[in-house]
Amino acid sequence: MYWKQTRRQFLGAAAMLMITPHPAAASGLRDVTPRDAYEALETDPSIVVLDIRTPFEFKRGHIEGAINIDFYAKDFADRIMALEPGRTYVMYCHAGGRSHALMRAFTRTDFKDVMHIPAGFSGWRRERLPYVR
Repeated sequence: MYWKQTRRQFLGAAAMLMITPHPAAASGLRDVTPRDAYEALETDPSIVVLDIRTPFEFKRGHIEGAINIDFYAKDFADRIMALEPGRTYVMYCHAGGRSHALMRAFTRTDFKDVMHIPAGFSGWRRERLPYVR
């Protein structure tokens, strides 16, 4: 009897987890492919592009119009928090590690519409999408 009740509770909890959206998804923070990000940027020129790689990486190539905010800079958090939470953002780094960390931090802020490119700039280039050299 105990096993059946415990099993039922476990299955109920598992079902709730499957239907409960992740806080990031519910708030408009989402992962997108490089192609989806490119199409969004083509459709809506008001989207702000955040490149959180180092200035050296940025100079070697970046998405057109991107703002470089170095993830490793001392003023990184201040520069991110100075952004307007009501705007729409596309964010990337080289391969998704740094931007993933920032995406997790965004879940605890007022930012409502952030697209994250997990494949990073390397994925953007693999897709042969246009960029500034």
